[in-house]
Amino acid sequence: MSFGGCTSSPVVKERSYLVAPTVLPGVEAGMQTPGFWIGRLAEPDRVILSGDEIDELNEEIRARLQLTKDIADFPQEFTGPDMRAILRSELDSFRSRTIYAGDGRKVDESFYASIENKMSLESIGFGVKVGFGFVVCNADQRLLPTAEGLYAEAGDVDFDEVQNSTLDIGTPVAILHASADRRWFYAMGPSSDGWVEAQKLALCSQERLRDMMSRPFVTVVRAKGDVYLDAKLTRHYGFVRMGSKLPLAEDCDGHVVAVLLPTRQENGTLQLRTGYLKRRETVERNLSYTPRHIIEQAFEMLDTPYGWGGANGQQDCSQFVQEVFATVGIQMPRNSSDQARVGRMQKCFEPDDSDEDKLEAVLMHAIPGVTVLHTKGHVMLYIGHVSGRPYVIHCVWAYRQPGSDADIIRVINRVAVTGLHLGEGSRVGSLLRRLESAPAIAPVPQH
Repeated sequence: MSFGGCTSSPVVKERSYLVAPTVLPGVEAGMQTPGFWIGRLAEPDRVILSGDEIDELNEEIRARLQLTKDIADFPQEFTGPDMRAILRSELDSFRSRTIYAGDGRKVDESFYASIENKMSLESIGFGVKVGFGFVVCNADQRLLPTAEGLYAEAGDVDFDEVQNSTLDIGTPVAILHASADRRWFYAMGPSSDGWVEAQKLALCSQERLRDMMSRPFVTVVRAKGDVYLDAKLTRHYGFVRMGSKLPLAEDCDGHVVAVLLPTRQENGTLQLRTGYLKRRETVERNLSYTPRHIIEQAFEMLDTPYGWGGANGQQDCSQFVQEVFATVGIQMPRNSSDQARVGRMQKCFEPDDSDEDKLEAVLMHAIPGVTVLHTKGHVMLYIGHVSGRPYVIHCVWAYRQPGSDADIIRVINRVAVTGLHLGEGSRVGSLLRRLESAPAIAPVPQH
C-alpha cells in the first residue's frame, strides 16, 4: 500500500517499518530520468492545451466544479452563520475522534474548550467583512488556531492532523476572522482554507490585491526557488516552491530576475519590496502544456522529501501534482479527491474490476504527462509503460510488502518513480488493485 497523505493518516499499530530500497521494486536505474520517458513518446512536444484553453479549464475548475477560488473577485462580505458553521465543524470533527498530543497523551475536552475560546465564535456577527492580503513567508495553514500537533496515533508525529496545507510567499488570501488573541487569522486561499499565523500575512485592500495579481509574472520551475533582497543574491529572504508566481518588478539583464515581494510592516499592512531570484529557476508567465514539460517538471521534484499537508516546506501527493501543473498555468485543487474530478475522465473503476481489466484500461487510455491516476487518498502522475507494466511518479510515504505474520511497511518518504504493481501480494493489494479513476487533465468534450 502507498500512503499519499492526502485524506487520512496511516494506522501504525502492530506493524513493522523498514526503509525502502533506493531503487524501488520493478524500477530500473535508467527509469529515474525524464529523458527515459520522454524518449518513449511519439509527440512529447505536442501542445495539450493552449493558453486560452487553460483559462477555460481553470474557469471550469473554479466556477462549475467550485474547487478553487479567485481571491481577486472574492465577495467583500461573508455570512456570519456560515462562518461559525465552518469553524465549529472543524472543531467538532476533532472532538468526535480519539486524538493524541505530541507527548502521546489523549487530548481531552479541556484542550478543545481552550481552542473554542481562542476561536472567538461569539464575536462573529450576522455579516463578516472580508479582509485581504498576501502571504509574506512560507506559512502553515492549520485546521485549528494552534501550532500544536495532534495525531491519530500516539507517536505518529509525521502526520499532524491539524496541518491542512502550506502557502508560499505571494499567495493571495481572503481573511474572514481573527482568533481572540489576534495571533491567528482564518484565511481562504485559492485552493485551501484554514488558520494562518497573523505575522505571516500582510493586509491590503482588495483593489491593491487585484493590481498585484494582474501584473506580468514569473513562475518558479525548480523544486524550490530562493528569494533574495539584492541582485547579487547575498541577502536571503526565503523560498518559494515550484509553481509559485510572483509579479515582475522590472526587467533585469543577466542571471537574476526582479519581482515584487510582499512584506509586512509593523502595523500588519502590506509593503512591497524588490526581490530577486535566479533567472534559471523561473520562466516568464508559464511553460507551454506539453507532455515533455510536465514530465520534466515532475522529475525536478524527484527524491524531494514527503511532507504531510506540506509540512516543513515540503509536499504531499496532491500538492506535488498541484505544483507540477501550476508551472503550465493549470490551477489544480488542493486535495487528491478533488483533483480526480478535473478534466476528462478516461476511466472509472469499480471495486470488483479485475487487475487485468484495470491494466488494459491504463495501457489503452492513460496519456503520459497528462493523465493522473487516483486511488483512495492518493494521486499519481502517469509517465508511461515498459513491457506492458505501467509506471508513475508520485510523492509517496510508504508501501506494503507481504510479511510472514503481517504486512511490512517500507518507508519511501519522497517523490519516487514506481510501477503500479508496487504492493502486490500485500493484504490491501497493489496500486493497480486499488485504482479508482484515471482523469486526463484536458478539456471535457462538448456535447
